Amino acid sequence: MNNSNKKHIKIFLIIISLLNLPLIIAFPIKSNDDLWDYSMRTKFPRDFDLFKNFNATPGFRERQSIYLNSSKYSDGLNAQSARIHLGLEVNEDSIESDFERLFDIEGMNDFTWASYVRLLYLDINKSLINENQKEKIIDGFGRSKFWFTESTETNTDIVYTENHQILCHTAEYLIGQLFPNDTFTYSKMTGKEHVAHAKNLLLKWLDWRGQFGFSEWNSNTYLNPDITSLVNLVDFAMDEEIVYKAAMVLDLIAFSFANNFYKNRFATSMGRCYDSSRAYSSRDSISEAAWIMLGIGKHNPCDNNGRAGVALATTKYYAPPPILEEIAQNASKYFEHKERQGIYLDEGDKYDISYEEEDMMLWWGMSAPMAPETIEESFMMLEKYNIEPMTLLGPQILVDYIKLLSFLKGQSLSETSKELKLITKGVCLEAANVYTYRTPDYQLSGAQDHMKGMDGMQEHIWQASLDDTAYVFTNSPGGVTKNFDQLFMGGWKPRGTFFKNVGIIQYDRTTSRLEAELLIALINLFTNNRAINHAYFPREAFDEVQQKDGWTFGKKDNSYIALYSYEPAFWASEYELRVNGFKNAWIVELGSKEESGSFEDFVSEIKSASLEIESLKLGYDISYKSPSQGKIAVAWEGPMKVKGEEVDLGDYPRFDNPYCSQEFGTKKTVIEFEAQLLELNFNNASRVYQDLS
Repeated sequence: MNNSNKKHIKIFLIIISLLNLPLIIAFPIKSNDDLWDYSMRTKFPRDFDLFKNFNATPGFRERQSIYLNSSKYSDGLNAQSARIHLGLEVNEDSIESDFERLFDIEGMNDFTWASYVRLLYLDINKSLINENQKEKIIDGFGRSKFWFTESTETNTDIVYTENHQILCHTAEYLIGQLFPNDTFTYSKMTGKEHVAHAKNLLLKWLDWRGQFGFSEWNSNTYLNPDITSLVNLVDFAMDEEIVYKAAMVLDLIAFSFANNFYKNRFATSMGRCYDSSRAYSSRDSISEAAWIMLGIGKHNPCDNNGRAGVALATTKYYAPPPILEEIAQNASKYFEHKERQGIYLDEGDKYDISYEEEDMMLWWGMSAPMAPETIEESFMMLEKYNIEPMTLLGPQILVDYIKLLSFLKGQSLSETSKELKLITKGVCLEAANVYTYRTPDYQLSGAQDHMKGMDGMQEHIWQASLDDTAYVFTNSPGGVTKNFDQLFMGGWKPRGTFFKNVGIIQYDRTTSRLEAELLIALINLFTNNRAINHAYFPREAFDEVQQKDGWTFGKKDNSYIALYSYEPAFWASEYELRVNGFKNAWIVELGSKEESGSFEDFVSEIKSASLEIESLKLGYDISYKSPSQGKIAVAWEGPMKVKGEEVDLGDYPRFDNPYCSQEFGTKKTVIEFEAQLLELNFNNASRVYQDLS
């Protein structure tokens, strides 16, 4: 093989690693005469009641029943939990459908664990799963590796992201609880030892969510496994602190739905999202969970096999407090909301969180293993636990490359990471200050001034919505965007600034050191990423679309949108409005018949509005006289001003809306509406609901 080919192979490996593709090694399903020896517990006394303060609302119970009635006809694996819950015969082929993945020790089998854990527990007193299949399921768990610290053999599973962590810890805890006296094949630990090990990790994860929210904020993809794991803990864990804190995190998720859902869409900024669930989908994958919890949106009878949906439909012990369902209905009209989720990389000392192994899962959970604050410890742990670099930060060649740069320059790994920060820090899911403005006719939501000019992975920065199909957002693809087909998520992050119904979004980035620029150029070359930025604007979802003087206008029923592009834009497809080059300024303004009169009036007013944009060395200096808000001024740096007054771009409180005002970093959330109060106190695992009416 010549040197040129070797170089191309090395470059290809780097790209694959940055795209974070899993390495899957299949293991055969064991035969019946080679099963793990076990003694399964059959009783789980629970002497605490999550419903001592309230009863589930009739609406919640009705939605559970509706979902179960749909789910019982499904042949999917998760739907078999619904059938067991209803006492119906299960589909044996469906139960075996994920056996290969269950036995795949190094192949991200934690997604399957959540489903099989629920099946096992629900079947304890039903015995609807045949013994042969049950033994195979149990054997799969008995031979599983629940965490990377269990062995010095090469760790090739991806367990470090926020959702994988809760999946792994929940499975380890609940399976250990089922088999307390048995020794597990891989770890050589007993079930009791697994419970003790997982408990510490679970409580850290739950407390971090209670104090900081989610690093994978508002993810319509990864809240599904989060919800499933949390419901499993609420239903089956015997530790009261874990049960209450899991229920409280579920309440916070429900509150987030109430704050950000709009017409059957989780129509907000997201820390992790995929093209397939945002740019090309007719429905959010999290919609069923939100509908069951709060009655938001509507049920799709064909969507009846989701992990989170089935878990919520079959839960015995969890229900959202009634106040959350009432808030969801009350906030569906006019609403302004601010929240902060996640912390910044430099805030560890502020919150007594170390950058050592004991707290590294917080930082790894926010995709920060190569950030300046964490890279030294990450590289040490990589060697200590024999972690395959591709599962965390890239193949060995990338690790060696960073080490070599550090050696040649006589500097620390942290200093090298700073020089490559567009990538090493850019992909981190640091604190997001999310702003949402809603009227009956539209919603605008975005992450204010979030890591502008940095390279992202799967972030969805902003969205303007007229209904659940007519919505618009912009994006600048490139860099280390996760998958080849990620055209609309991740990429280069803009400076997005939002006030009520107006948003100004600027795309640009600083040039970095030569080493980073070469790497970016190579990635773009091999992934066919081009220097473009674009808007997702699905014309067929609108009743009418017009283009005039750089503006693209859309009408849906009585709702209007106007989107301006500083650079010339053209239709690349029926849904993509494209601009060549990575630098551009976009302006979005929303309106309605009630606010603006006819669509023609709205178009005329926007077209006539004063607009001045000056291209700077970095970003733009923009002055726009909005017909609805008055003069708005913003540049790449500095404040956003409306009528001369500075707009609050963050840092936000944990919550700031009519129902909750909570300082960020505190561990007690108090939500109030009319005569109702919900207090979630993570300091003492207290979940209190009061109705004083």
